[in-house]
Amino acid sequence: MRNENHPVREMLRRRGFEVLLSNPTQYLLFPPGLDPAFEDELYLMLRKYSFRIFAREVIKRRKSFRAEDLLKYSTIEWVEKYLSFLFGLGVIEKTEDGAYRLKSDAVFSFGDTLEWFVARVFEREFASPALWGVRLAGVSSGGDYDVVAAVEGRLVYVEVKSSPPKNIEEQDIAAFLSRVYALRPSLAVFLEDTRLRMKDKIIPFFESMLEGRAIRRVQGETFSVGEKVFVTNSVPGLAANLSLCVKELLTPGDFWD
Repeated sequence: MRNENHPVREMLRRRGFEVLLSNPTQYLLFPPGLDPAFEDELYLMLRKYSFRIFAREVIKRRKSFRAEDLLKYSTIEWVEKYLSFLFGLGVIEKTEDGAYRLKSDAVFSFGDTLEWFVARVFEREFASPALWGVRLAGVSSGGDYDVVAAVEGRLVYVEVKSSPPKNIEEQDIAAFLSRVYALRPSLAVFLEDTRLRMKDKIIPFFESMLEGRAIRRVQGETFSVGEKVFVTNSVPGLAANLSLCVKELLTPGDFWD
């Protein structure tokens, strides 16, 4: 489906938002236009937290790296498997000294690839159309939205953070909340792709900025602010936690209310 006729784009248009940009491909880790079989395999790989951490290290060391440089979060067996996968996709290539390097000179962050993956989670797991890397015109908060999806006629916005919590500051939370206020989605999720506790740093930011609002633990490291805003990480899994947030959105109250 062309982006011009995409249901999420149409939902945004009906709400008065003009989409200036969506689904940009120039900063993706992998080449765009993959064969469907390769994309299926890539999607399954990206479901693994260890592969996502591995991919970040590859980008960080983009000019030269070997398997032994990437053992912080995976065993040598898995690192070699991941390297073989990226080599087969044409993402990395061998150097003259036997090391690897990233082929693309444009990729400096895992963020765009993670946004692409989250959009695919909505499409594959929830049968819900989604756009990623969305830029809207005339929005006071800047208009940049990582992932916007349509779930059973409801607009869903996900802010996707690929950097660890130590790199998240209060202004990042403030920017997220400003985008939420501007868009007014049915569900907004602040997703930090980490296995560290949200209570240690991220939740205190929300508590200080939303003083007086109750923040409750939904399950594990997933928290809610009211009924529409959620904060979560990747434990036990990114897709599982997004599913939990969507379930909270779609679960009705008491039948007789």
